[in-house]
Amino acid sequence: MSIFQKIFSYLGIGLIIFLLARIGIFAVHYQNFSSLTFEEVLLGFFYGLRFDLASLQVFVGIPLLLMALPFRWCNSLWWHGLLSLLVFLLLVAEGSVLIGDVVYFGYVKRHLTNELLFIGKDIKYLISEIAANPGYFMIWLALVCLALFYWLKLTKIKVKTVRMHWLKFILFLVFVVITGRGGIGMKPLAIVHAYSSGSSSFGNLVLNGVFSASHSSLSVTVQRQPISESQIIETLYFPHDFWQKQFPLAQKNESIPGKSYNLVILFVESLTPRYIDSFGGNDYKITPNLDRLSAKGWKFNRFFSHGQRSIEGAQSVLTGMPSILGLPTIANLSSNYSKIAVLAEQNGTSTIFVNSTLRESFLAQAIAASTGFSEYYGKEDMPLLLDYLPEEKDRNLGWDYETLMFSLEKINNRKTSFLAFINLSTDHTPFPKLNAPFNRHPHHATGEGGYLNSLHYTDWAIGEFFNKAKNEHWFENTIFVITADHVLAHFQNGGLLERFRIPLIFYAPKLLKPRIIETVSSQLDLMPTFIDFMGLDAEYTALGTSLLRKQESFALVREGSLVGIITDRAYLKHSLSRRMESGKLVDNVPDSYFDKLEARLLAWDRVAYDLTRKNRWAP
Repeated sequence: MSIFQKIFSYLGIGLIIFLLARIGIFAVHYQNFSSLTFEEVLLGFFYGLRFDLASLQVFVGIPLLLMALPFRWCNSLWWHGLLSLLVFLLLVAEGSVLIGDVVYFGYVKRHLTNELLFIGKDIKYLISEIAANPGYFMIWLALVCLALFYWLKLTKIKVKTVRMHWLKFILFLVFVVITGRGGIGMKPLAIVHAYSSGSSSFGNLVLNGVFSASHSSLSVTVQRQPISESQIIETLYFPHDFWQKQFPLAQKNESIPGKSYNLVILFVESLTPRYIDSFGGNDYKITPNLDRLSAKGWKFNRFFSHGQRSIEGAQSVLTGMPSILGLPTIANLSSNYSKIAVLAEQNGTSTIFVNSTLRESFLAQAIAASTGFSEYYGKEDMPLLLDYLPEEKDRNLGWDYETLMFSLEKINNRKTSFLAFINLSTDHTPFPKLNAPFNRHPHHATGEGGYLNSLHYTDWAIGEFFNKAKNEHWFENTIFVITADHVLAHFQNGGLLERFRIPLIFYAPKLLKPRIIETVSSQLDLMPTFIDFMGLDAEYTALGTSLLRKQESFALVREGSLVGIITDRAYLKHSLSRRMESGKLVDNVPDSYFDKLEARLLAWDRVAYDLTRKNRWAP
């Protein structure tokens, strides 16, 4: 047996362990997978191999590489013996996690996430669980001892000299890297890729507990102040039976005949009110089209992003779920959550996601699939239409004009009602150098002049899109939403409100009369609003409320490791252990008001955290 045959024997044993765990999940919790067809089950097992290999290589890849080193002294029995024992212990650890995952799945209907961090920090609890179940522990220990006996026999098998050892070692190194990151794509494999079909059942079959736990545990553990369930009910005015419901925040929307519309969302990178004259009043004169659209539509003057990263903005808008301290974003979240495109498709509305960047940039393709979009396109799918500067034309972040014209073509092919989400990223750093007339300001790849020129170009592209769209048959029955993922982070020095305030425009000249709305709201309110606009029959969960019926004026935000709440009277920022910053927005705000703000902020955070961690957020 050569060293590589032995190594692949170890990997084969590891894959068998993961296969048995997947069979166990499927067999013990079959009711959670009953919606899958036989072909989908087989496909789930096949796709799961990719996640299993990635889980194995992340932990045992390095010791296996050390075993395969092409040096003479690496052929010694002690070298192989020590590394083989390390691989065995790692496989025992992974197998133990998988066993726990099978059991845990029955309680929360999802795989393990960062619960291991909490257990690892409470050794006394772990010992008490073992003491309470000595029979199971003894069975596990016996199986480990039996496995060790046969493992040592395999370890003692002498290895033969390998021909072309260096070449085979390099090939094996490439194999470990590729399988460890889950493929050769731009981004490493993430939890969100398991849910790319839009089906939670299929995603849970594909995923394994080691992968979900290791990726979810990348989130930093957060200490929260103790708050009782009764306090939360009293603070947030929830019904007394709130915690008795399986999905306490779930709500149902019923369609009204004749009140369903197409929806087009323009999600513009770093669109900042300061530079839009109709929002900022600073007379930059570079956004005439956005100014015109805001004057003829619904203009929200107190609208805020939920976070400061694109993934947090996309998560809020497409799922209604906040970014929660101590838990991963949807890129690595295995809990169930509502998905706007899934809800639309269930109501016969076709969905399309068009991204100006490369398909796999920022995990956009995986996020689009996991939230249910049936069609997805990226920069690779769009022909260049304009004559850009040679050094700029192939930029990975793409071009907004081409993206909008491509989107228009795809929308025109719709034969049913539709939801189109269009992500525009020309305004992302590094800002491109542009031809006239989009070069009025001195160019800088990361400076304000570069941003102003890019925004001027994006505004023009949006204007061209509407000039063409208004002549299409679907235009009069379509509501357009224009907003941002977050505020521009560069060269900004404003306070908390300026770091989160973004534009929001609803435009539908035949459906919506011009209005200026001063209610404080956020991206978390958009998914419920979209459901109302499209007239969907849907059961869903969102932390926000539809802007068509929103009454309470507040926004929840996240700034790194801090959370905040903004109302029409004041704002407050918190670390979840102590109050960090607060300020009045109007006169005559008593100190007691900030105590109420703090209580509401902590209550909402705890509700979102507990329901998500226990997989009670959404069906």
